[in-house]
Amino acid sequence: MPKPAQTNWRRCAKLALLLAALMPADALAWGSTGHRIIGELAIRNLPATLPEFVRNENAAIEIGELAREPDRSRGAGISHDPDLDPGHFVDVSDDLTILGGPSLKALPATREDYDTALRAVGTDEFKAGYLPYSIIDGWQQLVKDFAYWRADVAAEKFAKTDADRAWLARDRVLHERLTIRDLGYWSHFVGDASQPMHASVHYDGWGNFPNPQGFTTAKGTHVHFEGPYVRAFVREADVQAVLFPYVPFAGPVEVRVGAYLAATQAKLVPFYALEKLHAFDTGTADGERFAAERLAAAVAALRDMVIDAWTASGEAKVGFPPVLVKDIEAGKVDPIGPLQGED
Repeated sequence: MPKPAQTNWRRCAKLALLLAALMPADALAWGSTGHRIIGELAIRNLPATLPEFVRNENAAIEIGELAREPDRSRGAGISHDPDLDPGHFVDVSDDLTILGGPSLKALPATREDYDTALRAVGTDEFKAGYLPYSIIDGWQQLVKDFAYWRADVAAEKFAKTDADRAWLARDRVLHERLTIRDLGYWSHFVGDASQPMHASVHYDGWGNFPNPQGFTTAKGTHVHFEGPYVRAFVREADVQAVLFPYVPFAGPVEVRVGAYLAATQAKLVPFYALEKLHAFDTGTADGERFAAERLAAAVAALRDMVIDAWTASGEAKVGFPPVLVKDIEAGKVDPIGPLQGED
């Protein structure tokens, strides 16, 4: 016989799943539980080669909370919501093109090029979603954040005056706060990209498409899985247990993001097959493992991209006029003028 506490927990879990059917179907990404897990675990799995300010426990907690911000900001108004909401998804067709336009295997270099290619097939970035560029832009910003922090640290060491040293110390602290904010906010979109329904035209039930396998067409499938189900049945330890090791990626970030989304899209049919077997009705072993693996895919992607952003920051330029970070770290240049801005 189950203990009273276990019985109450199961009743609460079933109630949460029932309430999912009453929630709006346009929810964006994992729920708060999923985004917290992704943000916190990615930071806790960073190596000691990264600076302490970005990998301590307080940073992990803050980034886990900040990962929810893109959803929490919804309802801010026009033009905020219509401009930003499409950044959470991308409608990938079964042939890995975005609604018959650009392919995940060859993403255009800019959002303008992406939108132009979509308009050529009768749609646009706001209808199709521009999640790949939310991730690409955020990674490039993180590289720049790390680059400024490295420049401040090195320049502070070589500073010629106490006034310069004090200014650099203040700028370093400012960039620590800015980096945590940027990393946390960006982590939301890296998380979105591991949820199969965020990378498919079949984003909430199979939809009005050929459906030979008889997958569900019920609205609410999306939010049921990513929100109440994860909250009720997935724990951080479950995700950590299926997390795979760091894998460096040497190619362009556009290729990396396209490959990540393609791997997510490949999990769509397995998701709907499990749903058909009622794996997500309650806490089944298959359903729990699938959800944990999808969250772990986001944790790994976030961890790996943060590590590689740190590496890339050593080759970046900062300030105006621009100077190389590696030259500042080698003591070859005094960057105080460019860092303060020589207008």
